[in-house]
Amino acid sequence: MAYQSIGIGSTADDGTGDTLRAGADKVNDNFVELYTLLGDASSLSSGLSATASVVTLTAPTISGIVGGTQNSATITTLATTTVNATTVNAGTAILAAGSLTDSSGAISFGNENLTTTGTLNTGAITCGAITASGSISMTGDTFSVGTSVIFEGDTDDEYETTLTVTDPTADRTLTLPNVTGNIVTTGDSNTVTGTMITTDTVAEANMADDAIGAAQLKTLSTLLIKNSSGTTLKTVYGAGA
Repeated sequence: MAYQSIGIGSTADDGTGDTLRAGADKVNDNFVELYTLLGDASSLSSGLSATASVVTLTAPTISGIVGGTQNSATITTLATTTVNATTVNAGTAILAAGSLTDSSGAISFGNENLTTTGTLNTGAITCGAITASGSISMTGDTFSVGTSVIFEGDTDDEYETTLTVTDPTADRTLTLPNVTGNIVTTGDSNTVTGTMITTDTVAEANMADDAIGAAQLKTLSTLLIKNSSGTTLKTVYGAGA
């Protein structure tokens, strides 16, 4: 219903305005429309209040389709607010059918922690540090990192093992063999065993000068070469009895 204005005539008591009954009827019709739109036709909604610039809804249920465009609006939601919609448009971001996309091609969560108990399926990920308390499984062929991978171990403390690389000057490939065992490093000791060395595979060219001495031989035989006066000229060490 359109707003009904009470006719008051051109001048006082000129007889051209509405009668008292007709004017009262317009007043009633106007108020019935307001009470119907903002209440239940007999009472106004108790959850609606307003100032000159702010309309406040207390525990509202909003149904139907909200049209138009809000260029500068702030909506403060309640703790249990539920939005039922197939598509939600927020600026350039679109939430539809369980998918969050953005026409800019990038979605930023700022300095926030993201937690999921499900499976994260993605393409390429570019990020800073990744901390995982469980397993990280990848189906691709390549896992690219900067310079280091840090292993915490079973105990979450101040000690970690860091796998790092020297800045490469060309493409390098380190291949892990298809066997079970331990990786031997230059800082290791007593790890290399006889079963790890095939017979006749260690040649003189593989030994640094003076790299194998008496201390490295399991069973030691000693040959002393002396002169006629009994002075030792040379000591030769050999393995075996």
